[in-house]
Amino acid sequence: MATIHFITRKIAHFTEYAILGLLAARAFRSSDRWFLISVALIVVYALLDEYHQSYVPSRTASVFDSLIDMAGGITALLLVRRKRRQIFVDERRPV
Repeated sequence: MATIHFITRKIAHFTEYAILGLLAARAFRSSDRWFLISVALIVVYALLDEYHQSYVPSRTASVFDSLIDMAGGITALLLVRRKRRQIFVDERRPV
């Protein structure tokens, strides 16, 4: 049971930051540097979240959790970038 709880929490970390990545991509989509701005936001927020948790008595901070958070956010951003590139290529093809 403890293993299932552990895995569920790690999947939740990944998913939460994937959603943050999607929202960041949408928020900064008009910028030429939307990808870099979004990555910076995700990295900073993940690190600050774990730093904050180090001060909460009932929580433990973990660099490992920050890495999972970053992986979730960056994975979502890579998928968005891939989709945008496909749309751009499709629009440039003659019909």
